[in-house]
Amino acid sequence: MIALKALWIMTLGLLLTACQSVATNDRGSVWFRIPPGSELVLNRPLSIPAQRAHVMLQHGTAAGAASEFEVACRFEVRDLGPRVIQPDSFLITGYGSQQEWENYPHTRRFYKIFRLKSKHQSGIMPMVCEYFDWPLFGRPVTQAQIEEALGDYFSFRFSE
Repeated sequence: MIALKALWIMTLGLLLTACQSVATNDRGSVWFRIPPGSELVLNRPLSIPAQRAHVMLQHGTAAGAASEFEVACRFEVRDLGPRVIQPDSFLITGYGSQQEWENYPHTRRFYKIFRLKSKHQSGIMPMVCEYFDWPLFGRPVTQAQIEEALGDYFSFRFSE
């Protein structure tokens, strides 16, 4: 009877700790969570080239394309350029971390999507930060990797 009670107490303790959040403030962790009400801030004008609807940002540089095997972010608009996105604050209305097969069984795509809303500029699409890797070596994109890819073009303003 005592052994059964002890087993129930240990099981209950295990269940309670399993429900505990693993969220952290460490931007290098895959468990980092963006607080609701946070913003993505465009610090300087960002040019969308002619006949394109996006620009790629990698290692703080904006270009039409980027290496697929290093984290890069695609900032996209609804209509084709040329267009200049002016400095602005974009409310992060949602985000998620995902992965999918790109070339089974060799390559997996790891990515994070940020749904953005601007009060001043229309046609802003979700920003996707991604890279490709071997399935056993890849891991979800971290906030630190995203910030490195965006460089000084963008910064995050996290709510309290």
